[in-house]
Amino acid sequence: MRGRGLFVLAACLVLAAPGVGLAQKTETASLQGLTLVREPAGGAREAVPRHAVASYAPVADGGGLDAYLASLTRSGGQGSLDERVAEFNASKNRYSIEVRLSQRRLYLYENLPDGSRHLARAYTVAVPGRDMEAPQGWGVVTGISFEPWWRPTPAMKERARKKGKTLPEVVKPGVKENPMGPFKIILSHGYGFRIHGNNNPGSIGRPVTSGCIRMRNDEGKDLARLIDVGTEVVFLQ
Repeated sequence: MRGRGLFVLAACLVLAAPGVGLAQKTETASLQGLTLVREPAGGAREAVPRHAVASYAPVADGGGLDAYLASLTRSGGQGSLDERVAEFNASKNRYSIEVRLSQRRLYLYENLPDGSRHLARAYTVAVPGRDMEAPQGWGVVTGISFEPWWRPTPAMKERARKKGKTLPEVVKPGVKENPMGPFKIILSHGYGFRIHGNNNPGSIGRPVTSGCIRMRNDEGKDLARLIDVGTEVVFLQ
């Protein structure tokens, strides 16, 4: 429990710090190996292994970092702890995502071994409407799914009711009424924040969503296949 508390505290410090970007983040964690990694001001890295070995169990639909941590379950796994930590770090750290809300653009960076990064791809996306809450700051991908079901949030249902409409409890994959499209990337930034596909291509590039980031379906599926759980996602204005 002490180790979990340290990670949550580290995550809160990162999220609370103004202007924190990918290169500035001072503390992170390799969650599958449950190893807290500290990067002090001097640049030296030190890893503090946790007593438990864990593997990722997908978060159903958002819920933030607490729900993400609660989804970690003990597992024997394959290979030594160090090998599994290295494998997980390699997968989650290969890419990083930056979303510029004012530009309505999502940037995928490839992180290089020398600590630099280069722009791998750039996408035009739909962003939250001007009166909608938008994700902010640093976080991570907590789940990736294809052909997802859509479950409207309570806020979506309330807004629909005010317009005289009733949203269903759930919409199955592959139908026109499902705004998730063919993929969904769940984020730690808070309940209901996702990067997903669309059922309205004309919305891409506009500030029209209820809080999520919408992508063109083919582009988004390719992105979802490239990245992994734990990939860093930073939202900037």
